[in-house]
Amino acid sequence: MKKKESAVIASLLDLPEFEPETAAVKLPRLGIVLELKELPYDKLIKLAREPEAQLHLILAAVTNHPEMRDKAWYHDKKGCATPVDALKKLLRKGEVDKICRTLDLLHGYAVGSVVPVDPEAMQAAAISAAVEELEKN
Repeated sequence: MKKKESAVIASLLDLPEFEPETAAVKLPRLGIVLELKELPYDKLIKLAREPEAQLHLILAAVTNHPEMRDKAWYHDKKGCATPVDALKKLLRKGEVDKICRTLDLLHGYAVGSVVPVDPEAMQAAAISAAVEELEKN
């Protein structure tokens, strides 16, 4: 059993580092392109608890417009107390929903990002791995 545990640990250690995926969306009405970056799980969970969570998610994921979080833009130019309030003025509800759908795809909510495994196929793979391990020793 020790060898199996060490093989599992080794396979987990071989997993690649978290590399956030990116996507871009164009807002033709505003004439801008937003480059979006996948967020780590813990940050995503924190943002989900916020009121106006979709707008907080957009602010956290946009990489090419840091001015959205700049007080000169949201306070001085848009006359808002927070960046979220400025985004509410700037974006339409449908635009927010579509941007968030793109972010959902980045965060693994796409068809095929997780697929169920047939129990028989899993058992066959386990047997095959066990036989291969036995042949090595």
